[in-house]
Amino acid sequence: MKTAFAFAAGLALGMSLAADATAARAPAGAAATKVAQLRVYTIDKGRLDDFANAWRAGVYPLRLKLGYKIPFAVKVPSTNQFVWLLSYDGPESWENKEAAYYASDDRKRLSPDPAQWIARPEQLMATPVVPPQF
Repeated sequence: MKTAFAFAAGLALGMSLAADATAARAPAGAAATKVAQLRVYTIDKGRLDDFANAWRAGVYPLRLKLGYKIPFAVKVPSTNQFVWLLSYDGPESWENKEAAYYASDDRKRLSPDPAQWIARPEQLMATPVVPPQF
């Protein structure tokens, strides 16, 4: 199970970054930030569906609206985990982009806020090692 999950996450990451590589770039002279982060959340027992529903209704559309890409998001019921890939390719630093996201009025108004059900968050910066295979 873990091997299949790692393969799927790696494939999604590679596809995301390859698509980003062909997308429009920042204007000449502007520094661009290209980041991918794998997030693995262990969710409070019995709350995985609540978390996924709240995340899909609030976090997902807000992240897309603010310029992030989310090519991969899954529930893993056997381990009570929610796993997703978050990427950003733009002029702001990752730190500033994340700070602006969490400080935004839209993020503060999420209800229910899915973060309340995260028992253990893991955020892993990721770098592809092979191009995607189609």
